Amino acid sequence: MSVLILVSLLIAQDANLPLRMDDAAAQIEDQTVEPAPVTDAPSLVALIEGRLAAYGDTVAQLAARKARERYLSELLLPVISRDDLDDGAQGEILAALADDIRETEAGNTRWAVDQIDPEGFVILWTENRRLGEELLRMAERDPDSERRLVAALEPIALSGTYDGAVYAERADALALSENRPQPYGTAVHCVDGQTELWPLESAETLTDSRAALGLDPLDVDAVGGEACDSPDTTAP
Repeated sequence: MSVLILVSLLIAQDANLPLRMDDAAAQIEDQTVEPAPVTDAPSLVALIEGRLAAYGDTVAQLAARKARERYLSELLLPVISRDDLDDGAQGEILAALADDIRETEAGNTRWAVDQIDPEGFVILWTENRRLGEELLRMAERDPDSERRLVAALEPIALSGTYDGAVYAERADALALSENRPQPYGTAVHCVDGQTELWPLESAETLTDSRAALGLDPLDVDAVGGEACDSPDTTAP
């Protein structure tokens, strides 16, 4: 399938999203604004050409990188699953190709992380959510990228186009991993055999912070008190 056809399909499937990048940015600031639909041919042609110029190379690279990973699997799995291999052949095959597999996956993951710019990813997500989700899934394979991903997802979660509860848990888990107070109150930890709420970034603004993500207020006094026998953190 050509890149042009692929982009056209993605645009058709994302038809309910805002049609112009400036409209997308405005909608993030004011969710009550509904962009007027574009119906004339010149504007629609300009839209398609603009999106192709902005995202065509990224779509093409993503497809090629995913295809290479898939092709490696398709080459490898039928061979190592054979029942007529010489003794030790399976291990030798895996050892011989392990570096190729790791380097391919690691390179693709690094590339995906680089595409997720904390300042501009919200625009890409709004313009083409499918592309954004696929980049995010690939980037998430790198645990060291979580700070960058959480920063990029914040305006998307606040706009209501990324699950607020999921974002809150990610943001709080990141805060806990960095040993700093959590912003949304989703994490607890074990203290002297009982769970306690992990320290909050701001108890005074917690209700407003949660409401911005569509979450109910949290009764901090009701969180915790369960028996625990390890310092592992869990979500209430």
